[in-house]
Amino acid sequence: MERPDPRQRYDDLVVRRERHAVDAERFDELRESEVFASGWGVAGVVFEAERLLAIRNEAYPTEWTLPGGAVEPGETLADAVAREVREETGVAVEPVRPVGVDESVVVEESGAGGGDGSGRRVEMRFVHFLCRATDPSVADGDLGDPDEEITEAAWLESLPEDVFNPEHTREVYETALEHRDR
Repeated sequence: MERPDPRQRYDDLVVRRERHAVDAERFDELRESEVFASGWGVAGVVFEAERLLAIRNEAYPTEWTLPGGAVEPGETLADAVAREVREETGVAVEPVRPVGVDESVVVEESGAGGGDGSGRRVEMRFVHFLCRATDPSVADGDLGDPDEEITEAAWLESLPEDVFNPEHTREVYETALEHRDR
């Protein structure tokens, strides 16, 4: 399914583009991940009153992250963020609008450590959505799918300092706050 890129509709998104060169083994691991296989991922910047919904998982045990994940075949970006937030936290949301796009290009380093990125290539886009909680009840214990390894979901007073990818996440969070208050 061809998905419309929100950057074509919105000119006020936080956009980050990254390129990573990795070895063949790491490239194969990433290519098999759900988000890279889909080409699209989503995350929810979910508000309920003044609180922000965040999760911790085994992949980043000392950092909070925004709930989200891979877009499934035939699914819209908005439907995907509603599903992912519900699966990971139990919270039902209404997606309001995209606020950011994180584009990653991963290339396999060519042989002998050349590092010029001329090998295989995979791309993905991760769309951050401003969301409103329609049922803010966080699930008690049964978080995410069995393979997602989410250890905690909680309503926080604001974006914490110990958040994954702090600079980009803070910019997305602040943009979501601006749109929430409109």
